[in-house]
Amino acid sequence: MERSLLRALAAATLWTSFAVPIATSQNPADPRIGALTELFSKAKAQFRGGAYADSLATLEKLDAAARAPGLETAREKVLPAVSFYRGADLAALGRNEEARREFRIYLESAPASRLDPAMYPRAVIDAFEATREQLRRDGAERKGAPGLAEAYAAFRPPPGPAEAVDDAWGEGAVRYLMTKDEKAAWTRLSDAVARAEFVALFWQRRDRTPEMGENVYRDEIERRIRFADSEFAQGEKKGSLTDRGMVFVVMGPPSFVTTALLRIEDDAIQETKPDRAQVHVGPSTQSMPAPTPRPMTVEKIQGSRETWHYRGDRLPKTVAANEVAFEFITKDGYGTAVLQREATALATLGIVAGSGDTGAAARPQ
Repeated sequence: MERSLLRALAAATLWTSFAVPIATSQNPADPRIGALTELFSKAKAQFRGGAYADSLATLEKLDAAARAPGLETAREKVLPAVSFYRGADLAALGRNEEARREFRIYLESAPASRLDPAMYPRAVIDAFEATREQLRRDGAERKGAPGLAEAYAAFRPPPGPAEAVDDAWGEGAVRYLMTKDEKAAWTRLSDAVARAEFVALFWQRRDRTPEMGENVYRDEIERRIRFADSEFAQGEKKGSLTDRGMVFVVMGPPSFVTTALLRIEDDAIQETKPDRAQVHVGPSTQSMPAPTPRPMTVEKIQGSRETWHYRGDRLPKTVAANEVAFEFITKDGYGTAVLQREATALATLGIVAGSGDTGAAARPQ
């Protein structure tokens, strides 16, 4: 069934004359992949036949079906292609502002894409090219501003320890790396000498190159903590204690970052209010936001989606994946840069935090 979806999307690539991201499923035998394929093909056929409103309705059904549990990977891969056809339908219907939002989602994943003017209505070409031009202008304004990896490479922290060794040390960002036993042991310490000995042993256990005379792991983690504090602070909350700070401390800088606006048309989705719950994230259980669904109104669905992509060169060998993505959502009534609890992302955090490896390519040169 998964191959059918691949073929359908590959056919879309030939027809549109540009690359459409290929959808893959976390479970290739899942029969729901076939349903997604049929909906995708139906929407394309309706668009080709000029039934733009019908095509738009079919894409909404596809989008809703792809939100089912277990289809996260398929949804992530097919979303840009769905956004393109949704944008094309909206443009053909004269809903240009909405069309540009959809085209933006697509172009952020495939910026080199071009349309064949002979195959689309003039309104679609105009909206698509207007979106491309806006993205070009936005990129020109940001030109010269370093990405996270570049900014981190250039970061020079001030001298001194990243975290004071006091009774609050174990509640700082280092807690992402502590085992359950270490957390329990830390709470039993009552004097400065015992705490200093604990910290020394904590870093010593994670030192993979003791023969070098310096603890590379400790230096890297403390540098990440300082960078996170300087870049991701939210009000009075330290940057290293935010969701982005947690991911940065554990994973280091991502290969690249993408951003997109949240679609106003997604009024059928459910908002997830970040209540506190126990979620297994690192080598021990952490208290982190877990989703509690409640209805969302159109007015609240305005914000952004920031995705950190880690490719193989920035993943430790302990992670058996070619790429892992961490998605952060910002919107009114929900929060700022709230990490989405996707299973692969959470599992990766746990593996890396427990491995004592920062990832060779992530270390400063």
